[in-house]
Amino acid sequence: MDKVSLTNHIKDIDLKNKMFKVIDKAYSCIKSYDIKYTDFLNPYEVKNSISILNSFDDIKYRVDGGFEEAERKVISIFPYYMEYEEVQSPIKVLQIEGNFKFKEIKHKDYLGSLLGLGIKREKIGDINIHDNFCQVIVSKDISDFIIMNLEKVARNSVKVKEIPEDDIAYSKPKYKEISLTVSSQRLDCLISGIYNISRQESLKLINAEKVFVDYEKIMSTSKTIERDALISVRGKGRAVIADIGDISKKGKIKLKAKLII
Repeated sequence: MDKVSLTNHIKDIDLKNKMFKVIDKAYSCIKSYDIKYTDFLNPYEVKNSISILNSFDDIKYRVDGGFEEAERKVISIFPYYMEYEEVQSPIKVLQIEGNFKFKEIKHKDYLGSLLGLGIKREKIGDINIHDNFCQVIVSKDISDFIIMNLEKVARNSVKVKEIPEDDIAYSKPKYKEISLTVSSQRLDCLISGIYNISRQESLKLINAEKVFVDYEKIMSTSKTIERDALISVRGKGRAVIADIGDISKKGKIKLKAKLII
């Protein structure tokens, strides 16, 4: 099967291009009898990759993000005759330490400092933030570079060291709960209510391809959103639909959402 037929069901051009790369690695694995690794992928990209890789008979694959709850993961693609234990992990775990008593350092600060080194986003996995340190999962080919070159995060001096995967300390996301009413479960209505913006602005965000539901880019303003869906809006943040309740006396739907902070 060729790339076109394997990705014919995918309409999102960005996703299609990423899947082309996954297919190239699968064919390269078959041709060279060697292990190939993807970049870090989000859950929706992993789901599509697995669907495609299952079309190949001559390969196996392993999905790894460093720890069970990891959001972003790498797929190792290897010849069918190899065992999982023979495949080296393509990731490293780095711990960034510093004195952060006087300022709260957020996810965007760590990510911004890493990207500021010239590292591509797809080389960075999950970032677990704690009070005086942060653990970040990265591609092993850039780990030494980060250790040698990352000196500051948000103007704070830091030290970086490699740690074993067994020492990963998962940090659960922090939420701010909000209650609101919406006229319908349409995506544009929910975005307008959750982020306190006009319907017109929410439409612009969707049309600008800045809105994702469960990591999938959504272009339909009328898409119905269900409970537990994760909505992500670039520039606005992410929110989980915690509960969709009864209809109010004014005909509005009662809704609870958890903004990820």
